[in-house]
Amino acid sequence: MRVALFDFDGTLVNSGPTVIGAARATLEARGYPVPDAVAIRGFVGPPLLNGITQVLGVPAEETASFRDAYREIYTQTMTQAEVYPGVEDALRSLLDDGWTLAVATSKREDLARRIAEAKGLDRYFTVIAGADLAEQHDKAWVIGQALERLEASGVDASHAIMIGDRHHDVHGAAARGLRCVVSRGGMAPNPKAHQRPQSRATLAPASMRCANSPPLTPYLRTPNSTPDVKLRP
Repeated sequence: MRVALFDFDGTLVNSGPTVIGAARATLEARGYPVPDAVAIRGFVGPPLLNGITQVLGVPAEETASFRDAYREIYTQTMTQAEVYPGVEDALRSLLDDGWTLAVATSKREDLARRIAEAKGLDRYFTVIAGADLAEQHDKAWVIGQALERLEASGVDASHAIMIGDRHHDVHGAAARGLRCVVSRGGMAPNPKAHQRPQSRATLAPASMRCANSPPLTPYLRTPNSTPDVKLRP
């Protein structure tokens, strides 16, 4: 059975404007400096608590209160995020080809589901798995949740492929023994495999962003024949 797991932010949905806008507003309200336009892009996609400390520079002891303030702002605008051009065509094509699709995102699961439902994306996915309320798990944990739920629904997900735009997706897939297709063109400036020998990552074009780009689906139809490549800037 062919199974594909999709990241959410920066892969299916352009969450950048809503995520970055809420981050800027929270930083300003709490008196923190705002990173430059390039640096703050790194806040979109990774686990939230990691992004707050590592990208926004908020002290660890203030992370929880910052998260709550950020969340209050973000949830007011999050459904304004736009689905990338070509995404629905790609998802429909994969379903027609017999694939089972799921979401594995570091975004809190209830929020990812709300956005997916608002944009009509939920109908394409057998499972939508994301971070729990504590938001303290890495991408490998989220992928594991998606795999467990697929298996529980009778889907053999042992050879699933992860599709995402960041090194978190590559590393999370590697930790679960899965191949990862890196979709370029999202919010991640330079997705990298960081030289992990066990990472099996294939660079795909930003096909779901532009209708005229080469399709993503050939990268999935013959995954075992696609050569492994190193990710580099």
